[in-house]
Parts: sequence; C-alpha cells; structure tokens
Amino acid sequence: MRLGETDLAQAETILIAVSDGVLADSLRFSLEVEGFRTRFCDESSLLPAMSAPCLNAGCLVLDQDVFARMVEGEDAGLFRGRGMPVVLMVSHTTKRVVARAEAAGVTEIIEKPLLGGVLFDAIRQAIDTWHSEPPADSQRPSRPSPT
Repeated sequence: MRLGETDLAQAETILIAVSDGVLADSLRFSLEVEGFRTRFCDESSLLPAMSAPCLNAGCLVLDQDVFARMVEGEDAGLFRGRGMPVVLMVSHTTKRVVARAEAAGVTEIIEKPLLGGVLFDAIRQAIDTWHSEPPADSQRPSRPSPT
C-alpha cells in the first residue's frame, strides 16, 4: 500500500514507548505500513507528548516494562486526561496487571505475541471508542474529517 500526501495528512499519530529497540523498530514499520504516523517517546517525554495538542492524535502504544516503571509509586489515573487512548502490550494478562492498567487509565490491553492484526485492531478500537465516547475527565480533539 502506498500512501499519498492526503493520506499522510489524515494519518493518526501513534506514540510508541517500548523498552526494546528491535520491537520499537518493528512496531514503527508495521504501523506505518498500515497507514499510521509514528513517533517514539521515552518515559520522560511521554506524558507531555500525550497532552500536547495534536490535530491527528491517535494513541499511545506501550509495553509492560515501560508501564511498570511509570506506574510504580504513582497515583491512579496516570494516563487519564492526557488527550489520547492507551494500548498496553503485556506478556501475560493477570488480574494484577488488569487492575493496575484500569486504575492508570489504559484503554486496551493486548497480549503478546502480536499475531495477525491484533495490534491494529486494538489501536483502531481504542481510537474509535475514544472519539465516540469521550469521558468527562479528558479533553479530546475531534477526529479530522476526510478531505
């Protein structure tokens, strides 16, 4: 699939925050082939990047390691009100992981390995839900209309 300038202008930006460089590169490639724009964020720039006004804000995709470091000692709601949904990739879904993710404001949890289109489906679901059912505690940009 080849994207034209109009397609790229409408593409939603996916922030990627993962601890493994190879995984990050793989995610970037896969997401860009699917028509998303990508941007890497480290833990120090992640929350400001999520809160910055961005016309085509998509979502944040982060791995379990980054998530664990970010929520360690943090109060609930770390990702709430940040302007975009959050997709968390985990190795094993446990009750503790689910509880911590829900408390932090994670939108979708997906389990690795990421077979087929599970990541793309989770991202699209998170974005669609985010734009159709905005919670009161978040200032969400409206979806850009196709031109």
